[in-house]
Amino acid sequence: MTTRFSFGKYRTLALAVALFILLQGGVFVIDNVISRQIRDDAVHERLASRQFAVHLQVIGDSVLLLKGETLTPEQRAARAKLLERSAKHFGRTLEVFTTGGSTVGKREIEVQVAALGIPRAQEILHNANTQWAPVAAAIGQLVRLAEETPEAEPAQRVLDALPVLRKQMTDLAMLMDEVSAERATRLQQAKVAALALAAINFLVILYYLFGHLRRSDLELERARKETTDILRTTQEGLFLLDSRYAIGTQHSRVLEGILGTADFAGTNFFTLLQPMVTDKTLATAREYLELLFKHDVKEKLVTDLNPLNCVQILYSQGPGNPETRYLEFGFNRVKEAGKITHLLVTVNDITHRINLERSLKETEARTRDQISMLIEIIQIEPAALQQLLRTARAGLLNMNQLLQKQETGMEARGSKVHALFRHTHRIKGDAAGLGLKNIAASFERLEDTLTGMHERHNLTGEDFLPIAVQVKTLYEQIEAIELLIAQISQTRGIVTVESPRMPQEAGVEQLPFVQRWRNFAAEIATRQGNAVEVSYNGLDITSLPTALQDAVNTLVNQFIRNAVVHGIESAEERQRLNKPAAGRLSIYISRRDDGGIDLGFRDDGRGISVERIRQAAVNKGRLTPEAAAALEPRRIIGLIFEPGMSTRQAVNGDAGRGAGLDAVRDIVTRMGGNIRIGTTANEYCHFRISLSPPAPGSAPEGTAT
Repeated sequence: MTTRFSFGKYRTLALAVALFILLQGGVFVIDNVISRQIRDDAVHERLASRQFAVHLQVIGDSVLLLKGETLTPEQRAARAKLLERSAKHFGRTLEVFTTGGSTVGKREIEVQVAALGIPRAQEILHNANTQWAPVAAAIGQLVRLAEETPEAEPAQRVLDALPVLRKQMTDLAMLMDEVSAERATRLQQAKVAALALAAINFLVILYYLFGHLRRSDLELERARKETTDILRTTQEGLFLLDSRYAIGTQHSRVLEGILGTADFAGTNFFTLLQPMVTDKTLATAREYLELLFKHDVKEKLVTDLNPLNCVQILYSQGPGNPETRYLEFGFNRVKEAGKITHLLVTVNDITHRINLERSLKETEARTRDQISMLIEIIQIEPAALQQLLRTARAGLLNMNQLLQKQETGMEARGSKVHALFRHTHRIKGDAAGLGLKNIAASFERLEDTLTGMHERHNLTGEDFLPIAVQVKTLYEQIEAIELLIAQISQTRGIVTVESPRMPQEAGVEQLPFVQRWRNFAAEIATRQGNAVEVSYNGLDITSLPTALQDAVNTLVNQFIRNAVVHGIESAEERQRLNKPAAGRLSIYISRRDDGGIDLGFRDDGRGISVERIRQAAVNKGRLTPEAAAALEPRRIIGLIFEPGMSTRQAVNGDAGRGAGLDAVRDIVTRMGGNIRIGTTANEYCHFRISLSPPAPGSAPEGTAT
């Protein structure tokens, strides 16, 4: 792959810098060349000076001494040798001046010498060589005859030539000194010229730089203003996050209002986030950002993993006045040269959107509940519905009266909770028996609240305030249903609230209340994972007084729930016991001569386990292990009617609260009746109840189960 580079707007600056470098390089080359020449000239000048100051002087002195007769033979030999060496050095120096090479300099050091190319120097050297040739021959003759009587002619010839040679070497030394000085002057001039050009070039660079910097500053200022305007007017919180999770210095103005602080530049993002989220969310957010900074992780693949897409935070608006808000954090990678350098973080206050979504969901839920309730109401026999509403209203009024009483002492408050629980459980059971799931669910929520109060040993009057609020809400729900029925009744041909007359030929098994009991039993059996069949033999309960109708309906509903949950086994277990796959529930109701009724309810399930009741009583602290072991079975079975007593371990909408049979006993007691129980393990359980006729003119009582 070929990468093209363009100087662009920096072309002029690049050319100026290149010219500056060329000028400096040129000065360096010139300085190097001329300096080398000056060094060579200095060598030539020193050697030329040495020629006449040393070698010619030694030659002259040696010739004079050898010409005389004062030296001994040994001295003459030594002087001849010195003469020969000086003549040799002088001749060699003349030679290297002409052709270049090496010669001996001061202290007998070998010196490399370049040939003299100056015409004037060559002329002097030519004359010196011409003059030196006979002198060298004469010196050779003197050296050979040094031990004999010297001849006057060779010596005189040398002495006569020495002044001329000395002058020539002096002229050569002076010439080289002049050349060296001239070259030093040229070098100085070249340096000054180069420095001047460099200064001019530097000024050009400065001018360009200042102009460029000024333009860049203007562009930066314009870009900064545009960025500031964007960050000031954008409605999203924006900031950059580096790889160390430090918040950048630039951010949108709205971010300060979203986060409630303006001092977060340079702060670690997780330090800012820590007070807003849980430790688990903080750890997950750290892992998510680490993934975003990894180059081998696709950004689109991890977007849905963002744990900060909806963060609930609490803003303090003064003492005792916090405000809940919701923030949405989004993260996008910022790349430079293919490398992830930052994350662009967007922060939005989505409180309005979340509240709107919740409002819409609540509206949809209310609409669904109303539609569901309407469908449920339309499908229920009007007389049975009126009976339920009557019972529910009366029960809620009784609960309201209980809540208005001021009890003192824990025992009185505990009894109050049990009474409220019985009312609630009864109405829930009646509603579930009719198939009114919405109403049953509302009363079950009240049961959940009361269940929590069962186990508390420090109840106060304030603890009943949430119960009062829920009772008021339930009362409003019952009123809404009554209003809905009234509106429906105004629509001709849709529904009537009057009890329809049953066809005379219809058998009792097909009566609506029997069908309701069957549907209720089937619904619970489906949830429990078993199957039941309901058979009924008896009178039409709609012919009974209202109080007895309500009591019978509640009792049967409670017995059905109790039998399906606790008594009827699973299909596999029943097969192992050689029983039919579906459990059998048998209901018998007959009228007595005194106006009262006898009710019998029998199931063919596992029966009542005395040991399970005994153990449950010990586990719940009702009895000590010793006291439980001492009680006879009849007394142990009687504990199933105690408030909060249940053998069921888990609590759900069908069982486990210990309220069903407590409500049965309450109804039977108020109706002046009695209960008898018969049971055999793995065979059956049979409840026989006798209810007295209501007193003349008495109002129907509403109690919860």
